[in-house]
Amino acid sequence: MSDSQGTGFALEVSREDLTPHAVGVGTFLLAYGLLLRGIELGRLYAFGDFVPYYGARAFGKFLGTWHEGGLGFPYVYNVMPAYLGTVTALGGALGQNLFYLALVPAGFATFYVFAGRFLDEPVPRYLAAGVYAINPLTIGEFVNGGVSTLIGFVGFPLIVHYLYRIDEEDAWRPAVLVGVVFGATAIVPWLVFWMIGPFAAYFAYRSRRDPRKFAKFVAGGALGVVLSLPNVHHILQRAAGFGDGDGVLWTTLRWNYEQADPLAVVRLAGNHGMLAMNELGYNTDPTMVIGLAVPAVALFAVGRERLRLYYAIAVGCVVFVVLTGLGLTDPLFETVPLFWSVRNPAKLQYPLLLSLSLLFGAGLETVLHGRTMPGFDVQSYRSRAEDARDPLLRGLLVGLVVLSLVAYAAPAAGAFGLEGVRGDDYAVPEEYGAVAEELDGRALWVPYGYTTQLRLRDTQPNHVGIKSGGVVQGIPNVDYVTRLFEDVAAGESVHGRLRDLGVEYVVVESDPPGAYGAGAPRVQSKWGAPWLFGDPATLNERFAGSEAYERAFATGDLTVYRVTGVPDRERVVEQEGLHAVVYPEETDTAAVGDNVLANPSFDDGTAGWWTPPNESGRETRLVDADGDAGVELSVSGDTQPLPVAQAAGVRDGYPYRVAVDAAGEGVATLYWYEGEKSPDTLVSREVVPVSAFPRTVTARGDTLSIRIKPNASSEVVVREATVARASYPAATAFAGASAGVPGVVVDGRDDPPTVATVVAVNLDRAAAADAGADVRIADAETTLSGDLVLDDDYRQGAGVLLPDGERPAAVPEDARLVTHDTANGTVLDYWVEGSFDATPVTTVRTSYAAGWSGSADAEHFRAQGWANGFTDTTPDEVSWTGGGLRGVVVRVWLAAWALTLAGLVVPPVATRLRERFGGSGPTDLP
Repeated sequence: MSDSQGTGFALEVSREDLTPHAVGVGTFLLAYGLLLRGIELGRLYAFGDFVPYYGARAFGKFLGTWHEGGLGFPYVYNVMPAYLGTVTALGGALGQNLFYLALVPAGFATFYVFAGRFLDEPVPRYLAAGVYAINPLTIGEFVNGGVSTLIGFVGFPLIVHYLYRIDEEDAWRPAVLVGVVFGATAIVPWLVFWMIGPFAAYFAYRSRRDPRKFAKFVAGGALGVVLSLPNVHHILQRAAGFGDGDGVLWTTLRWNYEQADPLAVVRLAGNHGMLAMNELGYNTDPTMVIGLAVPAVALFAVGRERLRLYYAIAVGCVVFVVLTGLGLTDPLFETVPLFWSVRNPAKLQYPLLLSLSLLFGAGLETVLHGRTMPGFDVQSYRSRAEDARDPLLRGLLVGLVVLSLVAYAAPAAGAFGLEGVRGDDYAVPEEYGAVAEELDGRALWVPYGYTTQLRLRDTQPNHVGIKSGGVVQGIPNVDYVTRLFEDVAAGESVHGRLRDLGVEYVVVESDPPGAYGAGAPRVQSKWGAPWLFGDPATLNERFAGSEAYERAFATGDLTVYRVTGVPDRERVVEQEGLHAVVYPEETDTAAVGDNVLANPSFDDGTAGWWTPPNESGRETRLVDADGDAGVELSVSGDTQPLPVAQAAGVRDGYPYRVAVDAAGEGVATLYWYEGEKSPDTLVSREVVPVSAFPRTVTARGDTLSIRIKPNASSEVVVREATVARASYPAATAFAGASAGVPGVVVDGRDDPPTVATVVAVNLDRAAAADAGADVRIADAETTLSGDLVLDDDYRQGAGVLLPDGERPAAVPEDARLVTHDTANGTVLDYWVEGSFDATPVTTVRTSYAAGWSGSADAEHFRAQGWANGFTDTTPDEVSWTGGGLRGVVVRVWLAAWALTLAGLVVPPVATRLRERFGGSGPTDLP
């Protein structure tokens, strides 16, 4: 086959013709099988980005839910649940295993088809396909669970193959096939965009003077976009927000490109953000330098004209990645939001992978068979190779090839690298599924970490602890579960909260995956979610020793405790009434807790404070501030300001009084982190002039870092800094006002349903009357004087100690009091005037959308700020009716697939029927 020919086999081939193909395929499968030895089969995989979608539940995630982002779908790559849902519905866990394991061989096959355009000989062609299939990039993606990326990796060579056919043939069928392959494999459209972008640009340029051919390229691309429309819509939606959170984007960019030096990039291992690169030794083991044999062999094909495009793409990808690692491409990211989609260099390493693999095969073919190469005497080489059989040259070549392939594959020996990176935690133990199914998802699992979440969130999406769209059981999940986990870790009683949630069981895992089964019970926050770490023996002892739990059964590593006194009720239904809450505007308050900052008045110098080194020799100065110690911060000319900073632990969602006693012009920046102070855990930051303190803020994470510095060309003297708990939220707001109100709650300021009972919270009588309130709630600390008692179990976190245990005069006689008995006496939490109703309300726990519908008599409203509420209906009458933009997109997408597949199948079938029954006509077959 010449360079200009397509690929394929003749209908009749001899046994000798088939032998090299059988050897090539067999050798690859043998090598791949050896790399997979020891891998789990028959149990669901769940690791990294690979979640175990199981059966019909996956289709519910694709069709039956609504979330505000991602076109209403709950998953980032919208079609992925349907893919794996189909696989697991048909083949169960084994089907999922085989689907995932088949992706690498599928990439081998598609690349072999594509490479036939350039390589005549089967040996270089199969070896090149082997490099494309097994290399640091694909092994890393496999270990990271990048199933969406690997699907794109499979389709990539076919898309380029059909782009060539558009250029070569006067037919529309290749354009349709480009769209079909793109639509089927572009689960992550940005990835496939960067894969095919250079080739699409090349062919568009070549066809610029041929309108018909150019139109076919455009049509193929447009069809591909339509056939992957749900995913494309999500990507476009995300692109519109690339300017948000750019601090996190820059941090991610720096991290991912940290090891992007030229040698690592050309070995396809230049991605610091990919776990397997380091864990398997690609970036840490010096012997991996032998992987440079692949680009070295690729240089032997430098004289082949049709391969110049691939050299250009390879060089362009390497140069861009390296320059980005050096920070020299920053202006592109600042001015063109599109480039944020390559903040992970893996996207650019895929076109590099295709190019290097093809050039490797071409270089191998050049040396073995004397293809044209500048300065290379073809006849002399053939004479030496055929007549003299130079053993040294052949030995060196074979050794070089073997070294290169071993360098790419050896670190993955055994379970294709999974055991080396993840141990035996990548498969879901059989008892997980059995126990989760028996408990119907109504369980709290401890300890609880990321791997446990992966194992449960799709097979049993209702268990306690997952983010599940940001809410679980009608309660904003992150805050609630954090507090729940903290109390479990502290040994506090959580029985009442589990009972209120309808949680019937606690599951303790004696040998949990990862490292979160070691040490004392504790909560760590990372990736926006709380994790419960701790020794399972301690947790087992606590639940076994409490009368609120009884041991139900044990299986494998799981011990199950039954929560006593849990009523059996359908969780989607609330029977406790519908209430519209009206509350006061922002309120400031005084501090009531101790200062959480160390050495706040600088009595011990700057001990406990962070002060930066200064190259100019200037230092942060301690000064006398009206008789007390203080610290002087200054800046002059072009020098950097001298700040001070300190971090302290806080409780997410709770109020704190922040004060900075300072003279001069300066600012204090409040940095909020989830967990320890780190660029990766930054939630938000707020810059406040020192003159605007004191102020009450609500914690937005677990750690507050306060950084004080002067304004330009000025100085500021800081006398004292204070961060202390306050009695109730500065802005009572909807979440704070509705806490403790029974039933389904809506915001009274947003046109509540006509049947809602209006509840006034912390409004005086006149304001409550103006709001038309039926019920009035007053928190004790907002109205009464007296000693405050802080307790997280109280409605607003604070109550008032009644000196004699008597009803205060300020409390109406007809009010119902909520009190707590403590060692120091009775604490009044709040009181209620009026009574709540009992209107039956059905609540669908998914983000509010008009597409949900109940019975004909139902009133549909936004419940609890996020959910869908209905009056006069039952759960089985509530359904998703679609509508809006998502309905249009899904209908267009499905119709496009139906029409496209019909267009591919019907014309060839009709042509064959005409030929068989007497007609004739041209065919346009792939």
